[in-house]
Amino acid sequence: MKLTLPIILVLGLLAGLTPMAIDAYLPSIPTISKDLDTDIDLVQMTVSMYLLVFAFLQILFGPISDAIGRRKVIVGGLSVYAIGSLVCAFSQNYEMLLVGRAIQALGGAAVAVCVPALVKDGMSINQFAKAMSMVMLVMALAPLAAPILGGAILTILSWHYIFVFLCILSLIAMSLFLITIPETLPKEKRTPFSFATAISNYVKLIKNRTVMGYLAASAFHFGGLMSFITGASFVYIEVYGVDPAHFGFLVGMNVITMMLASTINGRYVERLGTEIMSKYAIYIVLTASFMMIVLNFLEHPPLAYIIIASMLFTGPLGILGSGFIAGALKHAGNHNGSVTALAGMSRFAFGAIGGTIVSLLHNGTYTPMLGTIATFGIISFVIFKVTTHYAKPIIED
Repeated sequence: MKLTLPIILVLGLLAGLTPMAIDAYLPSIPTISKDLDTDIDLVQMTVSMYLLVFAFLQILFGPISDAIGRRKVIVGGLSVYAIGSLVCAFSQNYEMLLVGRAIQALGGAAVAVCVPALVKDGMSINQFAKAMSMVMLVMALAPLAAPILGGAILTILSWHYIFVFLCILSLIAMSLFLITIPETLPKEKRTPFSFATAISNYVKLIKNRTVMGYLAASAFHFGGLMSFITGASFVYIEVYGVDPAHFGFLVGMNVITMMLASTINGRYVERLGTEIMSKYAIYIVLTASFMMIVLNFLEHPPLAYIIIASMLFTGPLGILGSGFIAGALKHAGNHNGSVTALAGMSRFAFGAIGGTIVSLLHNGTYTPMLGTIATFGIISFVIFKVTTHYAKPIIED
């Protein structure tokens, strides 16, 4: 499949559905808490609910997409995502909202696991990293626009309509996908699905220390990102008094740095390779982590300092998002669907863990969010350095 501009835009839209599902309703979390008469830490847990379901179901959808092709799984996932969005939209209590988020995550998992596998089909590692950088550049518009749109919808209508918007968006994505993108996995390259084969493939991957090292480094960095997503609305809106309508613009600063990193990665990755690009980016994450540790010891630091530290932490995802997966794929053989499923599962499982830690440690300050992010960032750095030190060298395509 040749990555034309229309295909890149559609892939970016598909990849952006989960960031939209997470970020669009962040400005409304305090409002949902009051409307449903539920503690804010429980409403924050709906983020973790989405992440947990989204994470673990990718393990199932990866091998299924290797067996029946990418298109069927994506279309089915988009349909379920739309249904889950409607359940959330009509929720009148916390329990119904939680169920709707789980259904939405089920559909999101099917879509998300297929996008990198679809891009990797027929591409070399460096070509894959460059292509994913372009897709992530488009995808990055989702978390940039989502809280802004969510804040605007909340101001004009109510939080219920945020989920109506997500339903409509998924249906638009389905139509564009069916029109634009062909099947990328020919029948002769498909592997018949069986639980035994799927489990066997995952066992092989789990026993591969290099593969798991890259995926673990990715998971911890992403866990830090999701810790920010979970706690940012409370810290910005409640602790620092930011207007919910302005919240999206401040979070958008993080996305702009991510888009900048994706642009740099797309320009230089074929020349320098994924390994070199990732080595530079991970030091920025380490710097941001130490900044957050320092901020934790200051008494009510200016919000600008927290914004800068979070930008430095999340921005490198534009490089590390594709770099970590590319590193794992280099050492994993011909199991694209299974590798991307395991990568997605580990990332979002740790994202859920990070978000849950922030919620459980909630004490009315910025400390739980900053402390969790910093811890995850330092662990990611250490794992990456150990993995690349002991990995057997492979000549990149």
